[in-house]
Amino acid sequence: MALGENLAEKELPEVQKAADGEKGNGNSNNRKNRDTRVGLTLRILVSVYVLYLAYGLIQGFGDTTGNDRIFIAAAIVVFVAAGGAILILSAKKLIKKEYVDADGQTEDDEEQ
Repeated sequence: MALGENLAEKELPEVQKAADGEKGNGNSNNRKNRDTRVGLTLRILVSVYVLYLAYGLIQGFGDTTGNDRIFIAAAIVVFVAAGGAILILSAKKLIKKEYVDADGQTEDDEEQ
């Protein structure tokens, strides 16, 4: 086991360096600029679907008994929280035009 642990410890920094190189050394501004209008629209559609699934769980919640109620209640909370958060954040970016157009420029860059 010691050999496997040492190997994993040696590979970790190399993997981390490769990941940092692809992300632009952790610059959050690059991530902001990678969002596109189509991607944000798809996120909104997916979040609406997740909220619809939560609604379906809420409708069937009365038919469940016992321990199933706990798991379904937890699923409802998770679905509503995740769907709502994705919907709000994506809609906010779409409204504020914080995305990249097809030519690679953000809407904010074009206005300046």
